[in-house]
Amino acid sequence: MIAKPSTLAAALAGAGLLAALGLAVTAHRAAAAPAGATAAEPDAADLLPGVPLEELTEAQRRVVARVAQNEFCHCGCPHTLSGCLREHQACKHAPRMAALATRLAGAGLGEVEVVKALTDYYASFDRAKRVALDAKGFGPPLGNPDAKVTIVEFSDFTCPYCQMLRPRLEEFVKARRDRVKLVYKPFPIASHARSFEAAAAAEWAREKGFFWAMHDALFEHPHELDDDSLAAAAERLGGDPADLRKALETGRYQARIAASQDEGRRGGLAGTPTLFFDGRRYALPDHTEESLEFTLEDEEEWLAGGWGRD
Repeated sequence: MIAKPSTLAAALAGAGLLAALGLAVTAHRAAAAPAGATAAEPDAADLLPGVPLEELTEAQRRVVARVAQNEFCHCGCPHTLSGCLREHQACKHAPRMAALATRLAGAGLGEVEVVKALTDYYASFDRAKRVALDAKGFGPPLGNPDAKVTIVEFSDFTCPYCQMLRPRLEEFVKARRDRVKLVYKPFPIASHARSFEAAAAAEWAREKGFFWAMHDALFEHPHELDDDSLAAAAERLGGDPADLRKALETGRYQARIAASQDEGRRGGLAGTPTLFFDGRRYALPDHTEESLEFTLEDEEEWLAGGWGRD
């Protein structure tokens, strides 16, 4: 579905609707083209030298131009983003920040939304904002266990946005298996019918050694989560259906799932799916391959000690 311009910010902030769908917004915000805008305004190409702007509309170019004029480069130099691009050409951060601002404007965000997204994204790299997450206790990961970057996904098998993100995220990790690995952690939504039982079945399968097979079965059959269907899935995968039934009846995994939920809340989780790159909450407003790769590259630079002021 296409988000209306007036509701785009809410759609992005709420449960990652645009993130999950990865749709481009074709309409323009009225605020992106102020009544006072004239041809005398500085051209975006002059303000952002070397930044591709060809695919932006005139309204979107004005958004990026105002952001570049008013926001300081996150590298820490005493320049606006535009000034850093023009006068501090050795800065490796300014071109990436400008590219991110351009992509956000191209998705239909207005100036205020672009600034907020940039602020949230760069603030997420603050070491104090990272949270310690139990990844080893929720293995095995998807991807190479020795990959340096760990993505922890808090997800709900009954969440439609988690279901839509799943193939894209898994393809992303599989294509970069030596760079990044994926750990799934349960965050069942209380208002979703059978979400806890599905999470418990996955944790039971994890304990038995076939988590990802059960993970796939649960996502592929989200409307078959009654006890009989879960037991049948367990039997098909080589598990003991009677033991799974007993685990569901006794709440064997209740404390484990609750602890996972508490971790997510401490990290700032506001909905599912939520991703953390090495304990840093993923702060971009979409889950496209381009945005995931962008933040992975920045995370790799941060780990290598190259992140920070130029």
